[in-house]
Amino acid sequence: MKMIPSSVFMTFIFAFHLIAQIPLPTQTSSIFSGAGNCVICHSSNGIVLTEDGVDISPITHWRSSMMGNSSKDPFWRAIVAEEVHEHPQLQNVIETTCTKCHAPAGYRQAIQNGNQYYSIAEMKQDPLANDGVTCTSCHQINSANYGQTASYSGGYEITTDRIIYGPYTNPFAQPMISNVNYNVAYTPQIGTSEHCATCHTLFTPTIDYNGQIAGMFPEQTPYLEWKNSSYKDDGVQCQSCHMPVTNTPVDISILPAFHTTLRTPYWKHLFVGGNKKVNRLLSNNVQQLQLSASVQNFDTTLYYTEKLLTNNSIKLSISPEIKGQNIEVNVSIENLAGHKIPTGIPYRRIWIHLKVEDENQNIIFESGKWDLNGEIIGLDSLYEPHYDVIAEENQVQIYETILKDVNGDITHNLLRTAAYEKDNRLPPIGFTTTHISYDTIAIVGSASTDSNFNKDGTEEGTGKDKILFVIPINSNGLFNVLAEVCYQSFSPRLINYLQGINNPDIQQFVSLFNSSDKEPAILSSDSAKIVISSIGNSSNEIKFYLNQNYPNPFNPTTTIKFGLPKDGMVTLEVYNLIGEKVAALINQELTAGYHTIDFNGNRLSSGIYLYKITAGEFTSTKKFVLMK
Repeated sequence: MKMIPSSVFMTFIFAFHLIAQIPLPTQTSSIFSGAGNCVICHSSNGIVLTEDGVDISPITHWRSSMMGNSSKDPFWRAIVAEEVHEHPQLQNVIETTCTKCHAPAGYRQAIQNGNQYYSIAEMKQDPLANDGVTCTSCHQINSANYGQTASYSGGYEITTDRIIYGPYTNPFAQPMISNVNYNVAYTPQIGTSEHCATCHTLFTPTIDYNGQIAGMFPEQTPYLEWKNSSYKDDGVQCQSCHMPVTNTPVDISILPAFHTTLRTPYWKHLFVGGNKKVNRLLSNNVQQLQLSASVQNFDTTLYYTEKLLTNNSIKLSISPEIKGQNIEVNVSIENLAGHKIPTGIPYRRIWIHLKVEDENQNIIFESGKWDLNGEIIGLDSLYEPHYDVIAEENQVQIYETILKDVNGDITHNLLRTAAYEKDNRLPPIGFTTTHISYDTIAIVGSASTDSNFNKDGTEEGTGKDKILFVIPINSNGLFNVLAEVCYQSFSPRLINYLQGINNPDIQQFVSLFNSSDKEPAILSSDSAKIVISSIGNSSNEIKFYLNQNYPNPFNPTTTIKFGLPKDGMVTLEVYNLIGEKVAALINQELTAGYHTIDFNGNRLSSGIYLYKITAGEFTSTKKFVLMK
């Protein structure tokens, strides 16, 4: 029998008020109950729900997670407001759809009450809705439609039966029945990826410029990416990474005092993800955003977020060597997650920052540097192409999605999005183009033809990309090579777009962002030193490559660079998309080495073209865009 002194309850109440900025809600409805009612039993008081003396109770971890703050997330509110601003005639539909997963207790109760819509304004006034993905939301989802298309995009099923589902057999139900009027049932499905997929697989309509629905767009698909990976085959579920498990036996409830049942394993309710930026914005603005978690709570979330990002997302390695008059740096980047990196809302990006310094710390070469606003220096006007070889500082390898509308124009608006112009996010290990869901989660753009992207020869599914950096060197000495993978939850270009919209939710987010640290998160890094004692002149070790043109898009001129491992006949030609040759740039013998040629497209019309190089047994083709 557990002996809990009465003083413990007073200590708990005092500590609770110390850590909470606003109280957790205790309101109830016919379906839901606020987390303030759950905290009475499922919290730590120094006797249970601790590990090595550290509070690991579900409420303590959940309240500072993105799940616990999903309805108050200032970035989410800004994006919803931007969608409404762009499509005011769809305000009811947009806000109802978005609150399905970000404010499920408010949305689901409103629908149960007979309402057709649920608005952001109603959510802001509803304590239960502002409990985010509250305990009685997640734990009331039943598994009837798990894994089915109907479950996606907030198609979870919550009935009026008031049954709380949990992962343990033989639950002791009486305290729940007596105190909050819920029964308790065991279901193993709550620990499966299909449970998470109900909200984290999101398809949104494409709205054309006549206000009509022109199709559906796979906005967020981590579950489908996971299905096309080795993680699914190995039985590694979403919860394995995002709810770290402990095998320390814990008593999951402090009441009733006479009933002790130690449970193992226990899944910590951290719901840790990669959104470090918003985690930090929440932590820095607890009072302004009226959050129920303290700065100390957010410190815990940020610690585990940092741990996930640095240990379980990306592995980077470099191998520099001397080739002729260049340092060639082979960079390998590997996805350690069970979905694409980055995944989720398609505003996130990672990129490679590579810097070479001499022994006096003079920078010889730097690709992927960022400015004080966090923007990457050297970006193309619309977006940076995918590279397999980088030979200039203004070329940057960025893994990201670029959205385009029904007209093929680049857009930031999610409901305008018809397809991806670029998707070279790094796939998980085991990812193949033959999977049944590949057409939904395809690699898009030149990464799809990159022989080093998710491939080892003809074998798919490596979860890796390899990039060659070519750095000209004209002196001997010691050189330091540093490479790191940088990550942003959203780009400064998106912020610049949002700040032009006059809306209080948007302006609040922009203000919070502008007052925050703009440094990207560093996911992985590697460094090496290389000594050059004598500049070589050998060119027969150069690898054959065709670089992406720069600038791209261009008007009317652009530069193309390529490397030849040996002397020989070379042709470089330009074709339109129906295969007609429209220009011949090179048709002659060339010596081994690095070559540059300028192309003038003045006599061509705007559009997408292909340029193809053939040199003996070598051939390569890339796209470029002439935009007049």
